[in-house]
Amino acid sequence: AFFVASLPVCFIRPFYGIALWAVVAFLNPQSSIFYWSFAASFPWAEAVAIPTLCGFVVFSTGWVGRLATREVYLMAVLWIWFTMTSIVSSQTPLFMHHTQDTWYRWGFVSKILLMTVVTIAIVDTFARLRILVIVMAGCFGVLVLKSLPFIILTGGAYRLFGPQFSMVGDNNDFGLALNMTLPLFMFLAQTESNPWLKRLFGFLFVATIPAIFCTYSRGALIGMTSVLGLALLRLKQRAVYVPVVILAALIAFLFAPEAWKERMNPGQSLDASAVGRLNAWTFSWNLASDYPVTGGGFSTFTPDLYARYAPTGAVVLGPHSVYFGVLAEHGFAGLALYLGLVVACFAKARRLLRDAVFYEDSTVIGYVNMFQFSLVGFLVSG
Repeated sequence: AFFVASLPVCFIRPFYGIALWAVVAFLNPQSSIFYWSFAASFPWAEAVAIPTLCGFVVFSTGWVGRLATREVYLMAVLWIWFTMTSIVSSQTPLFMHHTQDTWYRWGFVSKILLMTVVTIAIVDTFARLRILVIVMAGCFGVLVLKSLPFIILTGGAYRLFGPQFSMVGDNNDFGLALNMTLPLFMFLAQTESNPWLKRLFGFLFVATIPAIFCTYSRGALIGMTSVLGLALLRLKQRAVYVPVVILAALIAFLFAPEAWKERMNPGQSLDASAVGRLNAWTFSWNLASDYPVTGGGFSTFTPDLYARYAPTGAVVLGPHSVYFGVLAEHGFAGLALYLGLVVACFAKARRLLRDAVFYEDSTVIGYVNMFQFSLVGFLVSG
């Protein structure tokens, strides 16, 4: 009822639509965890996006200049390349068997990029940026708080997953998302003026650490170590985070279940999961070596292609690496464009940080560090 009543507001106030779309995308309330019956399968993201886009076209002004940036241009070029690789793969006999999946995935990614660009156009003030960041952090804060009783009652003996049917439903994906959210909690606790919000985000920062542990994701553990290590190296308030790091180490080595310790032990022999990852990465490299320009197109991780390019032709897994995934699906050219966008984001952040330091604007410094740390969490865990 709340969502249906909100749809007209999305048209009149497109920024409200962007915030609501973030809730649908990140909290994923349309999953069976929060909804029942028809509501679980209703396309809530599209229902929110359509009136938001219409309201954006009708009511928003001055957005053309905000989109005239290097990062938006690179996203546009990347989308064009994704479209080209999809066309080429659908016309190549070797890849034609997954044409339908390729175009489905192309549509999925296109919608995300479209809403990202619209978000950049609509979020035109710091007040709106702050609200959007709080909404995103709040979504994962709800998931962290929801997981705490489960973690405590089970003693961390079972894996933690994200909302069912969502992009972060898998334990590895959920751990990746929490690593990206950890800096949001960290810096919102510093930049917010409301003492209650500061305490809430500080608590969520601490609570997210055992949640990351309980995903049982080795990539998430490495990503969390990178984010916390970066905080110790870069931040003047590093003394505040030393007890947090010590607490995390104590949880890992003293209170963690044996199953967790065995999975994280770097000295043990490779398990089936690790072997599958190496198999998928070798598959990606071999396929891209044969098709270096365009790769195999979206959803190219299929049994037929595994039998041709994987070392063992074993059970098909996803790429388990954003880099090898882009390499296999879009070739070396696509990977270069993708990494170019990442480098451009860091370059923009560095320039903003330099200006913020010059003007002694602690809030902007906090937000730039927030986004940089979050991106590092993505790049490492991804």
